[in-house]
Amino acid sequence: MSYQETLNWLFSLENMGIKLGLENTIELLKRLGDPHLRFRSVHIAGTKGKGSVCAMISSILQEAGYKVGLYTSPHLVDFRERIQINRTQISESELLRLIEEIRPIAEEMASVNAYKRLTFFEITTALAFLYFADKGVDEAVIEVGMGGRLDATNVIYPDCSGITKIGLEHTQYLGDTLGKIAFEKAGIVKPGVPVIAADGSEEVLNVIRSVCRERNAPLKIVGSDIKYDLISTTLDGTIIDIERIGRVHVPLIGSFQALNAAIAYGCIQELIKKGIDIPDSAIVRGFSETRWPGRFEILSRSPLVIFDATHTPDGAAIVSKDLQELVKGRIILVLGVLNDKDIDGLAKHLGKIATVAFATAPKSKRAYPAHIVADHLKRYCSQVETVEDVGDAVETALRMASVDDTVFITGSLYTIGEAKVWWDSHEAHKRDFDHTR
Repeated sequence: MSYQETLNWLFSLENMGIKLGLENTIELLKRLGDPHLRFRSVHIAGTKGKGSVCAMISSILQEAGYKVGLYTSPHLVDFRERIQINRTQISESELLRLIEEIRPIAEEMASVNAYKRLTFFEITTALAFLYFADKGVDEAVIEVGMGGRLDATNVIYPDCSGITKIGLEHTQYLGDTLGKIAFEKAGIVKPGVPVIAADGSEEVLNVIRSVCRERNAPLKIVGSDIKYDLISTTLDGTIIDIERIGRVHVPLIGSFQALNAAIAYGCIQELIKKGIDIPDSAIVRGFSETRWPGRFEILSRSPLVIFDATHTPDGAAIVSKDLQELVKGRIILVLGVLNDKDIDGLAKHLGKIATVAFATAPKSKRAYPAHIVADHLKRYCSQVETVEDVGDAVETALRMASVDDTVFITGSLYTIGEAKVWWDSHEAHKRDFDHTR
């Protein structure tokens, strides 16, 4: 099979939908020789900031000289973004080789009964674990896909677990209260394995504390046990003062990155306690070298064009506040949202700061139609237009923008991915819009 045929087969498994549970993943990994038991790891769950924390930890470990695997989801443009070692994506040939090993087992399991059919995420997770084991990574940083307790990644026994800020998301799968969602996220806690958790509501923290007590897992809460201060966040990045290490600079933008950096630092300290040598100089360099595309990422300065994957009301509230403080001129919003998100919560915070808003829809079965997005935006923004295609929406927004304006594209990683594809394939068009050229 060609690379594209292999990808087509893999993505055809998305028709299986989301199926939470570990039994099939464990069986598949066992038949592959339990690759997940052949590398050390850090496991990160949460609602907002998981990817940023993973990117920071991975960058620090790499700067300390280690071979670091990074498994995240979803991808923006290229599937191979999900599986990296030292910032290099898995090659097409390696992916083909490993799928040839996995697919016969998956098809044999599916032939037994329907329940044994593996999902896209279960196979992708096994692929990543097999790759990291084959390549002999020193440490792998693993992002949970959804929830934690029943997520396919929850078969590892990590050196440290991290839990980022928790909010309402995927309520049809994880529960309709913060407490229920926190219980699912805290499902990654393993007996005796230290946990670094973001500060949060008492409802959330009580659940995390309870699970950690039951499993005798040492818990540190960022904010009380690990103190930090946001010094500044500008369009050039964020400066944070974290207790013991002092001031660090992260090129990621947004006040929320201070909390993420403190969580990453807490996890690094736990790795050091386990004998992994990570000098302070590597920590400082690692923070400053962190890259995480699609998260408050600046694509152009004039007009200012920002891609950001905000998808929760809490995140939208923070990002909206940051945007108002960081930018001048009008904010032209491009918003596309998946149908398992709180669309009105997003529209409320993002719509009210936008002078003009374009409602759109990424090409996903899970996306809200653009007219639904528009209906919600009209409650908070006086000028809303509907543009079905994400690329067309970006282009229309750019045509409207003047030199001092900001075009802010957000709502989901799928929206950002399609915007990036348009951006990268329209270099000539962009020159027309760039007021500095």
